[in-house]
Amino acid sequence: MAVPRSRALLAILLLAALVLSGCGSRPKADPNDPLAGTITASGSTALLPLASLAAEIFMEEHLNVTVNVSGGGSYNGLQQVASGAVHIGNSDVPATGELAEGLVEHKVAIAPFLIIVHPENPVEGLTIEQLAAILRGELTNWREVGGPDLEVMVVSRQQSSGSRATIVETVLGGEGDITPQALVQDSNGKVLTTVQYTPGAIGYVDASYYRPSKVKALALDGVTYSQEAVLAGQWPIYAYEYMYTKGEPTGLTRAFLDFVLSPGFQEEYVSELGFVPITREIQR
Repeated sequence: MAVPRSRALLAILLLAALVLSGCGSRPKADPNDPLAGTITASGSTALLPLASLAAEIFMEEHLNVTVNVSGGGSYNGLQQVASGAVHIGNSDVPATGELAEGLVEHKVAIAPFLIIVHPENPVEGLTIEQLAAILRGELTNWREVGGPDLEVMVVSRQQSSGSRATIVETVLGGEGDITPQALVQDSNGKVLTTVQYTPGAIGYVDASYYRPSKVKALALDGVTYSQEAVLAGQWPIYAYEYMYTKGEPTGLTRAFLDFVLSPGFQEEYVSELGFVPITREIQR
């Protein structure tokens, strides 16, 4: 069930460590590279690992370029790109209504989502109906689904999160909402940490954040998560990942998006980060 890990993730950690410690410095700029300037992107924390790695590699290849990537949630990213505050808005959900006016959609990956519980929880799987009832607050004790006599603690994301919107759409099917008693966290990483240290907790994270040494992922309707299950149409919880621009991208922004969508980046890194390359199709 473990999501493959590789030098791609190590690259993020090592590069982040260098930046934070102040011990890393980029080589001198290349006067022969026509690409130069700064790009800013914000939004989905689910997409953050992919966007961050793409930024690091792109900056290594183009020394005159700086790409700044931050989280904040999908809806924040959409609002910021629509207002012109950033060049790219990262989102787990498609832009709709007035927010979509003037925005151009770029699908860059498929993000599967996993349902996670405390590693010592003996429950191995749920039906979608049981999961929906838990998230709505209708089932409040693990013994109701074959587990121990232990209170359920739902760990969720904030309203601006595209991850939350994905769960509401794919699991709840538009019937109700996540219980107001849920413990709300503002990132995938915080959801995972909370579930890791709370015996009765259940939460959701996209596959790139899943750590089998820290939490347990549940099977759904008898299906154990894998990228193959997603592509076969057997895994129900996933979202397309978008990078939105205000109008058609040009110049540096266009070059960065072309890099993210390139076969080299998609095939070498996207799967390794826990995403499904956008070049592959899910069976319906």
